[in-house]
Parts: sequence; C-alpha cells; structure tokens
Amino acid sequence: MGRYKLLGCKIMEREIASVVYSCKNVIDVTLIRQKLHDRPDNLRKVLQNEIDQLESNEHKYSNDTKENDFDAILLGYGLCSNAVIGLHSRKYPIVVPRAHDCITLFMGSKEEYANYYETHKGFFYYTPGFVEIGYPDDDAVWERRYQTYLSRYKGSEKKARRAVEIEKSFIISYQGFSYIKWDTIPFSEYEEKIKQRANEKGWKYEEIIGKNTILKRLVDGEWTEEEFLVVPPGFQVEASYDKDIIKIGKM
Repeated sequence: MGRYKLLGCKIMEREIASVVYSCKNVIDVTLIRQKLHDRPDNLRKVLQNEIDQLESNEHKYSNDTKENDFDAILLGYGLCSNAVIGLHSRKYPIVVPRAHDCITLFMGSKEEYANYYETHKGFFYYTPGFVEIGYPDDDAVWERRYQTYLSRYKGSEKKARRAVEIEKSFIISYQGFSYIKWDTIPFSEYEEKIKQRANEKGWKYEEIIGKNTILKRLVDGEWTEEEFLVVPPGFQVEASYDKDIIKIGKM
C-alpha cells in the first residue's frame, strides 16, 4: 500500500473524489483554486509552496508525516500553460500526467483528446466542475474577469475593459459545446443545461464519454512512462516540446 499526497485542481473535485474512493492506496488530497490558471506563474508559486510545506511537515491541510510519510507527490494537473514547469522537491518524487491540460485527464487519453480536437476546433469543453464555476460568457463571469483585470492593472478601467474585450473576441469564433461525462458521475441536469445553452446560442452540442483511466492510474501508482513523468528528488519538471510534453530537468 502506497501513501501519496495529491495536489489537484478543484475543477476535478468530483472526478478525483471518485477515483480516490475506490483506491487501495492512502491518498491525502488538497485541491487548489481553479482560477489560479488565469495566471500560470501564480499557480506555479502556489504549487511549489505546497510542496515546500510538505517537505518541512508544515502543511496545515495534510496529516503529520513524522510517522507516516508520503512515498510521492501526485499532481492532478497537466502542463497547464507551463504552470508545472520548474516544480521540484528535494525529498519526494513528483508524479505528473503527460497532458497539456485537464481535458486530457477528463477524456482519459492525450491521443483521444488530440484526435477529437482536430475535428472540433472552436468548441468549449464542459464537465460538472466547469458547469459549477459558471459559463464563460455569463455577465457575472465577465464582471469577475473585469474586476480581476482592474486589480491587475492597478485600477486602470481602460486597460481592464480592453483585456475583457480581447477575451470576448476569442469566444466569437466558437461554435459548439462538448460535455465530457463519466459513467460513474452522472449529472443529466448539467448535460441538459449545456444542451439548452447551445440551442439558445445556435451552437452545436456533443457529448463525450470520458474515462477515469489517467486519474485512476495516478492514484493507483500505475505510472507507465508513456502516460506519466516521475521526477526524482533534486530534479524538476521541464517542457519537452514534443509528444512527451514534459521531461526531467536539472534544478
């Protein structure tokens, strides 16, 4: 039986809970706010701080490691706009899925995601977690984005409005919603919400049967070289800029 610390994105809260529930290993989970993805450098700092606190046994959300230490740190993240680049531990191995982003983790295969993306460019991806944090074109969401930019640009309303306008311009080119569903996490009401929203916008709607393959293998300790990068203590995560996505680098 392994003892692992999982640092995961809160957008996958239900999916992570479902695989941890049936896992034979001991999994200590901490979920990180999804909105940190908006600024990958900040997300990297938060994740590294979590790792540093685990090493010194000062992580206030984890069990005491003096008697039952962790065998490894598991990351419930993909490359995520390079947010995981540079992450390291001097004490624990770090296990990272070979994925560009969380959609691969929801679909269960980076190959399936790549194949689907090639024929479905201009689609928003939804899962229960994405439904729960709000639609990307809701007025309330745009107001939150405006307030975020307002703070980032130190009160400059002009710069904040411009940043929001640029984000909105990306959405104009979108044409459909893809809802990724796991059989183990049925939310028919969420599927209907997204389907209705697609109808209102005159967009396409598709459902994808996702798989828990990657997340399950992550917590089960089944880390094949093809699907996972295992970074030894004293090394860090680096981008590989090829099909492997990430590689081991020197600190």
